[in-house]
Amino acid sequence: MIESENIVKAVRWLDKFRARIVVMFLVPILSAVGVYFFSDNILSIISYPLGGETLFFLTPVEGVMAKIKIAFFGGIIVSSPITAYFVVSILASLLEKPTRRKLYFLIIPFATFALLGGIFFGYKFILPTTVKFLISCGDGFMKPMISGSNYVSFITFFLISIGIVFELPLVLVALSRLGLIKAHMLMKKRKVAIMIIFVCLAILTPTPDAFTLVAVCLPMTLLYELSIWWIYVLEKLDRRKAAV
Repeated sequence: MIESENIVKAVRWLDKFRARIVVMFLVPILSAVGVYFFSDNILSIISYPLGGETLFFLTPVEGVMAKIKIAFFGGIIVSSPITAYFVVSILASLLEKPTRRKLYFLIIPFATFALLGGIFFGYKFILPTTVKFLISCGDGFMKPMISGSNYVSFITFFLISIGIVFELPLVLVALSRLGLIKAHMLMKKRKVAIMIIFVCLAILTPTPDAFTLVAVCLPMTLLYELSIWWIYVLEKLDRRKAAV
């Protein structure tokens, strides 16, 4: 009986925001439609790391599928700030005003900037080395004939993954707000964290050039340090409020 009442309450609560929920799902679709008209330009941009290698389509529909994938992922990225805004606005009734303001004016802009910054960083510094290495692995006994649709899937998944990794400060701050981690704990584990960052990026960016590896790892290390100081400041503010 209690579960049924909770379900009814949840349905009624969602019914209040029916229009916002519909718009929240329509925005990525409309964004994808808009991105589709620029899919050829986007494909030429993401093909740059191939170094002149030609993309092929092996079935009649593969060329169209490559454009649809570009439009789909591009629509999600372009509409991500608006989608985040609607999600927060729907949940706003469950949050206090100070928390809502932080989400609107701090968290959402930072998350968007981190996502786009991670995608740009991955495209500019990580992707060219990775693609070059992967193609060179088959050089000499196989000739590359890269499927356009599969290449788009690889690139979009790769870049979005790097963009999500750049959300590290928000994840760590959220964990600290839940009481799962503390700033001093992250400081003590700094060496271990940096080593893990180097190992993970060495796998993602296979290159014999140590300078390139260090250049790629530097932003991630800075993000980790930013997380520590962000959490430290929040903990200090919490102690002041408790003292008052």
